[in-house]
Amino acid sequence: MAYFLVGVGVRDITPPPGCPLWGYSDRTGPADGTLDPLYAKTIAFQAGQNIAAVVTLDLGRPLNDSALERIRDRARAADIDYVFFTASHTHHAPVLEMADAPYMPAIEQGVLESIEEAASKLQPARLGVGRVDVDIAHNRRVIGPDGRCTMLWRNQEKKPTSPVDKEATIIRVTTLDGDPIATLVHFACHPVIMGPSNLKYSADYVGEMTRLVKEKTGAECLFLQGGCGNINPYLDKTPIRKGGVDAMKSVGKEFADAVLAALPGIETAATDVPAVEFSEKNVPIGTRWDLQNPQNADYFREQYGPLFDLYAPKLTPDLAVPVSILVLNGQIALLGMPGEIFVQYQLALKQNSLVKNTLLCGYTNGFYLYFPTIPDAAVGGYGGLEATLVGLGAADKLLAEGQAEIGRLAGKFHALCADEDFTEYEDEKEAEA
Repeated sequence: MAYFLVGVGVRDITPPPGCPLWGYSDRTGPADGTLDPLYAKTIAFQAGQNIAAVVTLDLGRPLNDSALERIRDRARAADIDYVFFTASHTHHAPVLEMADAPYMPAIEQGVLESIEEAASKLQPARLGVGRVDVDIAHNRRVIGPDGRCTMLWRNQEKKPTSPVDKEATIIRVTTLDGDPIATLVHFACHPVIMGPSNLKYSADYVGEMTRLVKEKTGAECLFLQGGCGNINPYLDKTPIRKGGVDAMKSVGKEFADAVLAALPGIETAATDVPAVEFSEKNVPIGTRWDLQNPQNADYFREQYGPLFDLYAPKLTPDLAVPVSILVLNGQIALLGMPGEIFVQYQLALKQNSLVKNTLLCGYTNGFYLYFPTIPDAAVGGYGGLEATLVGLGAADKLLAEGQAEIGRLAGKFHALCADEDFTEYEDEKEAEA
């Protein structure tokens, strides 16, 4: 019997107080302390000579492209062939758009150290996949009978909305003897239970959920954010003076309880032929507007302020963005997209992927704001028109390329034609004769 080698590494990447906070434009000041730590967590998978690392970040978005490339270069010295960086999208982490901010080198170093630690702790492991429903979120875009979009930011009454994906997917990793090594949890919901009144660093409900799962299992818990571009928690932006911290912890505990209840039923197994396959390719998606046109650029600069100029140089008509793929043994696949992906794409991927356990991960290996569906782009509203700059159908293109690449890495397609590919066709010809 063969097996994967798996290792886990963790670093606290919480900066000191005083840093500007990411995610809300109406905050009254910088971070004044820490509610719960921000972590970089890495799980490395090895099969044969291939080693790939998945890095989960308690940040609003991944680090900038140059920082990711520096980390990848240094990770290769630890024999890591590929790194899949993905962020939880917490709105209570430092601003990352300013590459020269004084706190950035320490964050970058912490991320690298988590990768190096994971590579140094590789051990034989077994994997298992399970699922559990978690009812904490709603679709914040309500399309009325008149075809107009109304934003339902908070939904304390839990009014039914759609589409929503209430399914959390759990990847359980154990030693060959069944002792826990790590738990990966995938789910789609903005980590915004606390609003702009919170001025302390926090991973929001994700931090509380992963803390409690680790506390009960003794193993690290890593979170994979899904297609949450149009998905909010029921208790969105609860003010601190109205119990925002307690609300966040309550939702985190509800989530953790569901995960912990499901874990005993997830059987882990070794595999006959372990395989770690990965791919990343840039897909042309263009931009929705010609941002080289001064009139358009001036308008968006007025809407988004100075941050627009940090994004603008990359937003050219020939914009291409990465779609990132990791496939484990042809049975588990991660498809990463670099932004806020609408949940419809996650649901479509689950239904149509050539690998049963396929998870869409947003905020992966880059950040290009919102990726709405074409109908949502036509309707407008936040995420459909506002805060989206990528070309129409951008995520459709990424999804198609990603699904094809998953199939290729899982061995579903052949590079060369062979007689067995046409057996059915030949049988039909003989029957007709």
